[in-house]
Amino acid sequence: MKDIEVKFPLIEDISMEVAKKYGMIQPGESKTQSVRAVFFVDPNETVRAIIYYPLSLGRNFDELYRALIAMQTSDKFNVATPADWNPGDDVIVSPAGSCGVAEERMTSTEDLDCKDWFFCTKKLDKDLVLDSILKK
Repeated sequence: MKDIEVKFPLIEDISMEVAKKYGMIQPGESKTQSVRAVFFVDPNETVRAIIYYPLSLGRNFDELYRALIAMQTSDKFNVATPADWNPGDDVIVSPAGSCGVAEERMTSTEDLDCKDWFFCTKKLDKDLVLDSILKK
């Protein structure tokens, strides 16, 4: 690929120092090659997610992008995203903290789909998500 601007940091680890410190040498594969790993680090320098791939397995860049957008959506809108979530899919609203709040929540005018007091989902518009995350 040519003329691609990478807008995030990448680590080159020729000495294998980082790979050894983080236990990334795959047993039985090689003494000089590490697994392929993706570390999602937020602006506060907190590791939010790690995805490991053995040398023999290609990475799924659509899944990496999906995971990144899901984490950013969770942060921006104070929601959780279910398995296989993509922008435009329903999100999970955090459970209420007390029974009184739970009753209020079940009768709320907010557009929630509550299965019970502890599990509610809501629509989150795909364009709203992408516009606020990607700042088009």
